[in-house]
Amino acid sequence: MAHDVLTGDEMIARIFPFLLAIILACPALAQAPEPFEYGPRPPLSVFDPSAFLNPEVVKEISDPLATILKNEGIDILVIVLADLEGAPPEHVARRFAKAWCGSPIHCVVLHVPGRSDSPWIVPAGKLIELLEPEQVRRAVEDGQRRAALETKEPAKVRAASTEAADMLRYWTNNVINRNEIMQTERTKMRVQLETKARLWRLVALLTAASLIPLVAGITLIYFWIRNRGPRYFPNRAWQLRLGAPHGGGNHAVAVIGTPPP
Repeated sequence: MAHDVLTGDEMIARIFPFLLAIILACPALAQAPEPFEYGPRPPLSVFDPSAFLNPEVVKEISDPLATILKNEGIDILVIVLADLEGAPPEHVARRFAKAWCGSPIHCVVLHVPGRSDSPWIVPAGKLIELLEPEQVRRAVEDGQRRAALETKEPAKVRAASTEAADMLRYWTNNVINRNEIMQTERTKMRVQLETKARLWRLVALLTAASLIPLVAGITLIYFWIRNRGPRYFPNRAWQLRLGAPHGGGNHAVAVIGTPPP
């Protein structure tokens, strides 16, 4: 059987389209966002794919959270998962927050039925960046401890969502207002400093402008007083001319002989 032997140019001509397609596809693949495994955000603030919570509890939890989101812009999600598959709770909660939370002030309450350390309260967003990490840690621990006092798991989830809402509302009302006050004070101080700087520049210009005629006036007065003073002539050395006390000057003539009658 005869086999066709491909030359180097023919091999390049056949392989080149595949290489070009791979090169063009690589940037698109690199820029494509990582798909979120649970799809788009559900209409309610509670995501419970395993239906651990009954509809009445879901409504009790989601209705207040929806009101807070609408009126105050605070977004709180309650996530109930059967298993975290070994992932840290904070990591899972932040993945949900990144995928579903659009407000800069948000928090995720994550619960795994049967876990004694659940539910977890994981605040995130721009507001957290304004707070001290130790302050956030203490508030989260206090909220989780109070929620854990409930005897039944649905009640713990509901209590944790309430703790998260109260925590974020407190931070919003205090931290944002405090930042606004600080910003106002900084603006006021900057305006005052700029006003003082302009005032000092004006004073310097007026001082320089007033010194010029003052120096000129003092100089004129000095020369005027000096010109009005007495005049002193220097002492000159003198001597008799031609032996006479009142000898003439350079044109004096001496006549020798008999004087005229």
